[in-house]
Amino acid sequence: MVDEAVLAAEFSRRHGVSTRTRLLARGLTSRQIDTLIRRRRLIKAGQGVLVDACSPHTFLRDVAVSCAATRGAASHHTALRIWGFRKAPPSDDQHVTVDWARRVAAPPRTVLHRCTALHELDIVSRLDGITVLSPARTMVDAGALVPAADLESMLEQGLSDTKFTLHTVTEVCERLWHPARPGACALARVLGARPIAQRPVRSDLELRLDRALRARGFPPLVREHPVRLPDGAVVHPDLGIPEDRFYIEVDHPTWHTGADAEYDSWRDKQVRLAGNHVERVSNRAIDDHLEETVELLWNLWHAARAVHRGA
Repeated sequence: MVDEAVLAAEFSRRHGVSTRTRLLARGLTSRQIDTLIRRRRLIKAGQGVLVDACSPHTFLRDVAVSCAATRGAASHHTALRIWGFRKAPPSDDQHVTVDWARRVAAPPRTVLHRCTALHELDIVSRLDGITVLSPARTMVDAGALVPAADLESMLEQGLSDTKFTLHTVTEVCERLWHPARPGACALARVLGARPIAQRPVRSDLELRLDRALRARGFPPLVREHPVRLPDGAVVHPDLGIPEDRFYIEVDHPTWHTGADAEYDSWRDKQVRLAGNHVERVSNRAIDDHLEETVELLWNLWHAARAVHRGA
């Protein structure tokens, strides 16, 4: 008789997916495994891959099946989703990358990618049994999937969330760069246009506003420049032109409601008391009225600059 506790310990930690080899290592016999398959307690999902029939059908279970069946690493759309990158394009399939020389039978709804430069440093083996390309390596694939503006947003998110450092993602891009690899070429262009010392942008809203301000003719805006308040505390506005003491804060309802909004209002007063000008821009202003918002900020900046330089 099979010990259900053994099955639970195995499958609960791996999204309901395991292999015959792992179950044998846990003490089950081939006869017991075959009996479980015959009784539909376990379901075959590829060469030696088994799924617990009691497990819920989830995105990660599908990924675990694809990785186990191909012995590859989740990549492209799938890796972007696993790592939580914004702007990730949707896909109903599981994308897996394997070494180009391997011959693999992919399970249903698995898109197989072959790569001649699949380095072991680019592969992350998770405790739940899923193997996935690293965030920095995933950025190379993303370069071939999304527009440059979305790729820039992903890069800033990865830096802000410490998914990778600028040095790491640059090294991976240089290692994989080839004129026939469009993802690496696109990422190289985004990296080449980014100042090395620039602080990462925390939100896509902030990045979109920054991009629109620069297109209007604003000088390069400094991210999170330190501003000392009258009480000695130091705050870091999202964007600013320090020489003109002009700063912009980007608000989103997720982080700027209730008590947070009250604190923001108090802090803005303190910034003004310190001799600065600060403007807040909402997510709706960026989403629905970006051009008008940029024009208003342009006029406010010129007015603040005239006051500051005339003082």
